[in-house]
Amino acid sequence: MNNIQFYKVLITEVIEEAPSVKRFILKFEQEVAFKPGQFVILKFEGLQHQFDTRSYSIAGQINSNCLEICVVFKEDGAATPLLFEHKIGDTLLSSLPEGRFVLQEEPIQKNLFFICTGTGVAPFRCMIKELLLNRKHALPIHLFFGCRKMEDLLYRSEFEELAMEYPNFSYHPVLSREQWDGNTGYVHPHYLKMLETTKDALFYLCGWTEMLKETRDNIKNLGYTRQDIKVEFYD
Repeated sequence: MNNIQFYKVLITEVIEEAPSVKRFILKFEQEVAFKPGQFVILKFEGLQHQFDTRSYSIAGQINSNCLEICVVFKEDGAATPLLFEHKIGDTLLSSLPEGRFVLQEEPIQKNLFFICTGTGVAPFRCMIKELLLNRKHALPIHLFFGCRKMEDLLYRSEFEELAMEYPNFSYHPVLSREQWDGNTGYVHPHYLKMLETTKDALFYLCGWTEMLKETRDNIKNLGYTRQDIKVEFYD
């Protein structure tokens, strides 16, 4: 991290998105260049850990100098207990957007599958909006989002509204520990069923390591290669 430059950012808003998830709006003093899918690195002074930085996916760009991150609280974590103590008006040290887990520049001529768990949905929120609102992507886009309970479905209303407005976007939330009128169990059977009738796809995966490894293996078993699968681990 020696070559990373950090900037003082102001917390302008804190939103409780779920029981253990908060959204933080960070205001930079300068305009910020951002590509959907990127992350920022926060530097914590006095962190009781080998490393004093943590990376958080960017869930949205509010305007030219404000970014949103979506963070889940980890009781045994070194950084999130400190971060969750911060209030509106506090400052943090943040890098500019980093990372190569982004959409390709040229038009995507394939069906798109976004598969995630937990706060792994954060970068996909930006990517899907970019595709639908700005790039006018017309081929099918599927978001498979695995959570434990209904209260964990981050940005649910936004995705439901996008699915209503854009016929080519399908929202597939899956709950593993709560019964409801939607998909239940683990996320794997649901995207695999869709892939029985869908060919020529490109995959973006983000979430818990074990889930992503299984997802990647399942997709490769269908004949897809590394070039078809983009992965971002966050635990």
